[in-house]
Amino acid sequence: MASFLLAVSLLWTAVWWFAAWSHIPLFSEYSFFPLWLGYILSVNAFSEFFFRDSLLKRMGYDFVWLFVISVPAWWFFEFLNSFVHNWQYLYRPISSLHFVLQSSIDFSSVVPAVLSTSFLFYYLFKRYTLHSRPFAVTNKSLLFVVCLGAISFCVMPFFPNQTFPLVWIAPLLIIDPLNYKFGFPSVLAYIKNGSWKLPIAVMIGSLCTGFWWEMWNFWSYPKWIYTIPYLGFGKIFEMPILGFGGYLFFGLIIWSYSVLVFSIAKMPLPLTQK
Repeated sequence: MASFLLAVSLLWTAVWWFAAWSHIPLFSEYSFFPLWLGYILSVNAFSEFFFRDSLLKRMGYDFVWLFVISVPAWWFFEFLNSFVHNWQYLYRPISSLHFVLQSSIDFSSVVPAVLSTSFLFYYLFKRYTLHSRPFAVTNKSLLFVVCLGAISFCVMPFFPNQTFPLVWIAPLLIIDPLNYKFGFPSVLAYIKNGSWKLPIAVMIGSLCTGFWWEMWNFWSYPKWIYTIPYLGFGKIFEMPILGFGGYLFFGLIIWSYSVLVFSIAKMPLPLTQK
């Protein structure tokens, strides 16, 4: 059954990959969500085939909530981009409403894609021991990190060309300490205990997902392009090579944000270390 689902998912993905790069009107313009739905299902089918486990299997119907919480998450990054102007879309929507609706549908794939890939890498890393010496986390250090995150948000509108990397750091500086303080799973709690397996899996999983985002985007329409001050050189697809480093932190933001939402809603968490 797992092999059948994997084959079907890969075929679905291949069809929409062709659609995204075909530039055929309508067919290409609405290919983003079905293509990424295929990616999400393929990653989960791959995980199920090789490890007899997957994020989709673990979460069941709750997996749908990952699509729901993904929409406000990426619109928040769009809000931050309104200050730094690091990316823009090449797209001709019919109206503002059309842009918002289609974008929201497309944005809904972000969280399930990142977490499904992170789950797969967590299984791949299970045999390895990724530990370091524990260290102490104090209330003062937590307050300092949160204040640093708040200051980062405050300076971005005034110094966008100098602070644009904070888009991918500042949210983590606030969300993860909150998770730690509330007793929810957090990056801080894992690395405090010297356990790096899950954070590294999330970072590599997000980087892998980012590769597919950028690769599929390159010949697609609609698409996005980047305008990066100082560091816009050495592009791989449309992304400057140093920009891929942002995906490492982006994955941790997505994981921490998902943990916070699911913990507050008292729902089973999408991905935690056993």
